[in-house]
Amino acid sequence: MIKVIGVDTQTFLDKTSYLMLGVLWQLTNLLAMKDISLGDCPEIYRLLKADEELADLQKLKSVEILVRWMNFHLAKAGQEPIANLGKDLKDSRKLIYVLNQLDSTNCTLDALEEEDDLERAKKFMASSQAMGVEDCIGAEDLCKGNGRINSVLVAAIFNCKHGLQELTAEEFEAAGIIDDDIEGSREERALRLWINSMQIEDCFVENLFEEVRDGLVLLRVCHRIDNATVDWTKPKMVPKNMFDNNHNCDMAEAAMRQIGVKMVGIGA
Repeated sequence: MIKVIGVDTQTFLDKTSYLMLGVLWQLTNLLAMKDISLGDCPEIYRLLKADEELADLQKLKSVEILVRWMNFHLAKAGQEPIANLGKDLKDSRKLIYVLNQLDSTNCTLDALEEEDDLERAKKFMASSQAMGVEDCIGAEDLCKGNGRINSVLVAAIFNCKHGLQELTAEEFEAAGIIDDDIEGSREERALRLWINSMQIEDCFVENLFEEVRDGLVLLRVCHRIDNATVDWTKPKMVPKNMFDNNHNCDMAEAAMRQIGVKMVGIGA
């Protein structure tokens, strides 16, 4: 969720720089961190400490997961842990050790022999790009030790290759993780199961957020609740573009209002 307190369209028209940068940073951070969670990457379970339960891991923020992930690989490399993604990474030495753990072929430890921080960072960047990491910051940026900027880089490395062993079926069961839970939040799963329990013909939902976009699932659910709400001669049964989706969602919105759903500020 992006916080836009004190920000509106006028903010961008007036080019209020600090507010615009605040919103853009939140967008960047959201995109960088969106897949760094136990739901999207169950292998993060490998980072669970001996004295913790799964719930403790689920409470961690994405940045905290990245710090723990770095320390997991640093421990395997025989190195001391880091406490943050800012100053602790500014000399790029810890990052070089982690990259070497992930891909020793493309990412050797040769850069550690470089005495100059900037030159060492440049060699690290070259190795990371050889491994396939997205080019998202420069060597000069890394040397500044800015935690926000470095978190984007570390997230890009994680998303490229996290190096965590895939869980077995037995580990899934022991951890209390089931496939349905991994696909989305508890609420999303509950709603999928509710829709699927209706046993509507040609309607089995595996990804709620994606599959309601063309409006047809919503129309079928409304019809099951009240079969007088949908005129099936009007929907686009094979939607080909955004306009067809929008047409179906308009119909779904009208159908939902008929059965008493309150949708303040919600449209197709």
